[in-house]
Amino acid sequence: MKNIAVSGEHLVAPQGDEDISLDTSVLLEAASRLRVADPNIAGRALWLEAMVNHVPDFMYAKDRDGRFLYANRAIIEGNDLSSVDDIIGLTDFDLHGEAATDARISEIEQRVMETGEPDLGYEERAMRGGGDRWLMMSRVPLRDSSGAIIGIVGSSRDISAHKASERLMRAQNRVLEMIVGSVAVPEFMDTLAELIEELAEGIRCVAVLFPPDNDIQTFTAQSAPNLRLPLFEALSSSSSRPNREAMARLAFENNGFLCFEIPSANGTNHGLIGISSTNNNLSRSLSEFLAGASRMAGIAIDRRQAEEQIRFLVIHDALTGLENRISLEARLPGVLKSAELLSQKVTVGFLDLDNFKQINDTFGHAVGDELLKEVAGRLSRLTTGHDIVARIGGDEFVLVLHEHNQSFDDRLQRIRATVAQPLTIQGMDFKVSCSIGAAYYPSHGLIASDLFKAADLAMYKAKENGRNAVETFSEELLDSARRKFLRAEELRKAIQNDEFVLHFQPQIELTTGLVSGVEALVRWKHPLEGILPPSEFICLAEETGVIVELGEAVLRKACHQAKKWNMNGRRRVPVSVNMSPKQFQNAGVIDHVKAALSESCLDPSLLEIEITESSIMRDIGSAAGIMKDLTDMGVNFAIDDFGTGYSCLNMLKKLPFSRLKIDRSFITNTPDDEQDCAIVTATLNLARGLKLQVVAEGVETIEQARFLHQAGCEHGQGYFYSRPVCDLTIDALLDNQY
Repeated sequence: MKNIAVSGEHLVAPQGDEDISLDTSVLLEAASRLRVADPNIAGRALWLEAMVNHVPDFMYAKDRDGRFLYANRAIIEGNDLSSVDDIIGLTDFDLHGEAATDARISEIEQRVMETGEPDLGYEERAMRGGGDRWLMMSRVPLRDSSGAIIGIVGSSRDISAHKASERLMRAQNRVLEMIVGSVAVPEFMDTLAELIEELAEGIRCVAVLFPPDNDIQTFTAQSAPNLRLPLFEALSSSSSRPNREAMARLAFENNGFLCFEIPSANGTNHGLIGISSTNNNLSRSLSEFLAGASRMAGIAIDRRQAEEQIRFLVIHDALTGLENRISLEARLPGVLKSAELLSQKVTVGFLDLDNFKQINDTFGHAVGDELLKEVAGRLSRLTTGHDIVARIGGDEFVLVLHEHNQSFDDRLQRIRATVAQPLTIQGMDFKVSCSIGAAYYPSHGLIASDLFKAADLAMYKAKENGRNAVETFSEELLDSARRKFLRAEELRKAIQNDEFVLHFQPQIELTTGLVSGVEALVRWKHPLEGILPPSEFICLAEETGVIVELGEAVLRKACHQAKKWNMNGRRRVPVSVNMSPKQFQNAGVIDHVKAALSESCLDPSLLEIEITESSIMRDIGSAAGIMKDLTDMGVNFAIDDFGTGYSCLNMLKKLPFSRLKIDRSFITNTPDDEQDCAIVTATLNLARGLKLQVVAEGVETIEQARFLHQAGCEHGQGYFYSRPVCDLTIDALLDNQY
């Protein structure tokens, strides 16, 4: 056995090519001699040996053939050896077999000894202790006293925890990148499962999602069949909340098993992530990461669902789920291009629900919304996969129909009839009809905008024809629309030019035959066409919105004329003025009435405002407030066309009406029609009970006048007494009464 030489304060291996053996006894002998020669150096050697054996790092020395000369206690214990003597003279191949070859240990060490260059900070997997154990290796040449390289000295540190932290950080960053990048849910879950399985040796991952459509999805990075069924069982079949008892049973029955819920923003859960470890090496940091990954998976799914919802709402109607105007206008040009290439026909249908606003106003938006959704469902069920059904606003829908074994007209009629079928909402039965206007490609237009315009015109024609109908576009409709547009422009100018005049129809007291009042009726004094009756412009004024301005002008003129008639000691004769629903519901109606009375100096009790039942039923509360304010001023109210609208007896009791006007439709067939006579008699009895005076409209024969007088009606109005006449004729009529 060769002795270790002492050179200054350093241990230097003996020179030569002879075998070098170094064991604990050698170190002890050298230390002993060092203590004798120099107590300070000997002490340092012992301290050096103690430190080498007590540090957690692995430290060793080898000769040029790769045989161990020395190894500290960490290496001895790490290789399940008893003492340093057990490793002296062995190679890494002796200890680890092929794993040493795979790790290229000999190759690296030979390069260090040949080049004399240290190899510092080399990371490699440990050959013992599991595949997730990593070492940081440093190797430097071992030189003799002359500087010749006779071996290698190495140290290594266990960096497994650091490597695990790096993997966790990389995995976390990748998850965040996928969230920010809006990766699709299947790709996200697949990648997440792969990332989890890469975190530690022996980990298997299965993710089970419970989407809103109940179509359960499974994502598995590698084969883990033993986890799928248990995770399915842990998901409740009736909701997205997992069965916690099943989760607890899984953890109890499977050692090294963890189960994490994937939470959602709405408080439920998207599913579960199941983790199984064959090595039972689920560390606390790994468990914390997995819990965080589950939460991030929930965030990713929530975000993706929100993005999908936003994309859906961009091209779909939020209430019905049908396509919206944006989608319709984007798709229709392509549909028409395809039809052109295939020489096919396409129908564009505009569908509008009849009187939907009345239902919405009367029963509330909740009922109206449910009705719209039901109609949307019916339309969807009546169309094919290539057709388009869109809601473009309110109660308006658009149909784009392709050629079918049925004619376009038959299909549209079937749609109209199906929409009109009764439906029940919140325990109430409803029946709503629709009006449909149709335009055909290529007959009525080659581009979307032309077809939209044509179908819209046809739909309004269906409305004019009584609703609940299908109307097809024609050139006559276009001509009519042009005429209507021109007439609307004339109407606006007519109001500016004060072209409207009043005619008056007297109301007769049946017991005396005297004039008891007059009704003001507007006429258009057209510069070219002469005097035009209300049927020529009132509906158009309603449509164009000028009815309010026109009504204000009529009110002012009527008040001024009534003031003239009620001067010079004549009998008091009130004037009745019709007020349209839009004018009555206008926010400034009370101020307008006040202004008309103030300008004319007319006694408010000589003004009677006639409103229809439908005007009141749209908003009874608002109507009651307006009527109270005006009656407090002295203005009177009459209910016009009684019996033809949404009659409500409670309304008659609560609202401050002073007169009731029986509609001409009930007078026309009296006294020959028993039913009409019964209705008139019952109405008169009702009015007497409510202390309301009655005016019968549309009296045209002496027989009708006699019947009404005998039935107890106070006042009559109609052609039998007088047609509507100018103010001068009324002047003369009033003069003749004295």
